[in-house]
Amino acid sequence: MPGQNLWLKKPLESGAALIIVLAFVVLLSGLIVAYLSRTTTDRQLARSSFDNTAADLLGRSALDIIVGDFKQEIVNGSTGSTIHTPNSNADVVPRRSGDSFDVPNLIRRSVRSDGLNSPAVPSRASAVNSATDISVNGRSVTTARWNKHYLIPRRPPGSGETTTTIYTDPVSDFVAPDWVLVSNLGPSVMTAPDSSVMGRYAYAVYDEGGLLDLNVAGFPSANSTHAAYLRNIGRKGVLAFADLTVTGASYGAIDNIIGWRNYFTAQPTGGYSTFGFPSNPTNFVTYFLDTSRDFGTTATPATYSTGSRIDQSLINRTELLELRRTLTASQGAMQYLGTFSRESNHPTWSNSDTQLAARFPLSRFDLFATTPPANPAAIQQYFGLVYVAASGSSAEHWRYCGTSGVNPLPAIPSVSGNNQNPDLFPLLQYALPSGTSIGETLSIGASLIDQRDGNNATTWIEFAAADSSLPPQRAFGVDRDASTEADAPPRPATVIVLNHEFRNVGEIGYAYRNASTSLNFRTATSPDAPLLDLFTYNTASPRSGIVNLNTRNVPVLAAVIKGALPTDSSTAGVTESDATAAAATIVNATTMQPALGRQDIARLAGSVITAPFSTNEETNETVARALAEVAQTRTWGLMIDVIAQSGRYRPNASSLADFIVRGEKRYWLHIAIDRFTGEVIDQQLEAVFE
Repeated sequence: MPGQNLWLKKPLESGAALIIVLAFVVLLSGLIVAYLSRTTTDRQLARSSFDNTAADLLGRSALDIIVGDFKQEIVNGSTGSTIHTPNSNADVVPRRSGDSFDVPNLIRRSVRSDGLNSPAVPSRASAVNSATDISVNGRSVTTARWNKHYLIPRRPPGSGETTTTIYTDPVSDFVAPDWVLVSNLGPSVMTAPDSSVMGRYAYAVYDEGGLLDLNVAGFPSANSTHAAYLRNIGRKGVLAFADLTVTGASYGAIDNIIGWRNYFTAQPTGGYSTFGFPSNPTNFVTYFLDTSRDFGTTATPATYSTGSRIDQSLINRTELLELRRTLTASQGAMQYLGTFSRESNHPTWSNSDTQLAARFPLSRFDLFATTPPANPAAIQQYFGLVYVAASGSSAEHWRYCGTSGVNPLPAIPSVSGNNQNPDLFPLLQYALPSGTSIGETLSIGASLIDQRDGNNATTWIEFAAADSSLPPQRAFGVDRDASTEADAPPRPATVIVLNHEFRNVGEIGYAYRNASTSLNFRTATSPDAPLLDLFTYNTASPRSGIVNLNTRNVPVLAAVIKGALPTDSSTAGVTESDATAAAATIVNATTMQPALGRQDIARLAGSVITAPFSTNEETNETVARALAEVAQTRTWGLMIDVIAQSGRYRPNASSLADFIVRGEKRYWLHIAIDRFTGEVIDQQLEAVFE
């Protein structure tokens, strides 16, 4: 019936509608839940991103503050408002705080009541430790994490461990840094929780300038017995000839490093873990003895194609640690190795920082390699000398006329004004004690020429007498053949003459004054010591591959000294044990009295009084020849390790440890500060991911 069918249809339609409505309700509920879930997730992500960004900004700001504190320390410890000459030897190095003699690289860490006084700036740390005072949400920084860079010596192996066991736990003397609390008023020391605190940071600062820069240091195949190769190593002059085996690195690891680093330059055979080098790798030696190379860049082929050999460099410390891991090299060696060293290559003795434009290049003496000279104009420009050929009874000689003119001068011009590039003799007169006669100064110059030229004839220089009515005077050098001139002075009983190019600044110590006594680079009171700071083999500025003379790392200095030739005729260099003993003596000496400049190397050489450094004057200056070219004190090379955390104190916080950590960021800042100008020579920011 029609009515009955209608009655049956209505309940069916109503049920379907209800199901549809319920389905829509379920769908809508799902959408709402999904929306709320997504919103919550997005909010969490946004919050996390905000907190991490806040930590990042805090970390970068902390680095600016720390660097600013070091620059302020330089100003406070200096004389003058613009010329930052250290007030004393103590002010040439950063003040140490929270350090330990068992952690030679550590200069400073953020520490409560650090006791730092002027010229240093206190760290502003509060009494809450980054390792032992765990935050409300369980966050802390263990001492092992603080040693992620391996710049702190590891603790001795424990039960079941060996020296090859992988662990970063530092020696027990290392105490983790304290937190510096940051509020809307900046970093300040707090004694109780404060709701205005928005984050905190802790830091440690290490002497990266006192490490061996692995982008330069190290030579291939220490098993080589090739005489010419060992002689190149022994004459030093560049950090590439530092012997890395002293740091604990194996021969195999070193060859792998050099093969990877100098694949184009050294032209090794084989590949990674199987590199082979010729017994006399002349390409490697030639590259690193380039007198103008700053080592801040790598060598590449003139034309590059796929598969071409290229050199590589370690961009940062993370890459160095990864290289160590792939080599399975010694972890212990890492505390002596770095990737960032810089120096402005400018003298610091007396007022030379402003008066001189640069150091005097030793390569200029190469102009005397042939006689008659191939470039007489350059010789007059750099030495003030005019060549006089032999004529009749007069032997060939030089006439001191200054940088222009042909008439002999009766006096050496003084260095006046700033930013000067004097020729040799005004430079010598500037460095030597007042009252040094023109004859004595010219005699030193003549002897320097004799050390470099390729003949055995004694050089002599003609100059005008102070009384113009008197005949010209003569100043004599010392060479293998004694001068036959009637007025030539007597020579020393034993004469040592190089007759080859100067490789390092210490080698000018072979020259004689007044044809009788050699220059003195071996005693603390030497009047000749300033010369060590005024000459250079490598002229690049700034340059890499340099070591702070005030380093506390004995193996670093020992690596430089090992293999150095005690005499120019030696066939074997200084052994590791002797080099280590000498380095320990030097570290003790600079700890007691920091070296102010390279002139202090004479004092340090004089402190090493054991064999093989004590036989005679030549062996006494072995340390000076090894260190003078690769050491510096002018630049503070620092690695600042900072960990920053954003967050807050909860309202009911009862102690400084009750901090809630929201975000965290870690940076290693490598920075070189010229302490004589306050200028940042170079810097590199390295983000650390953990």
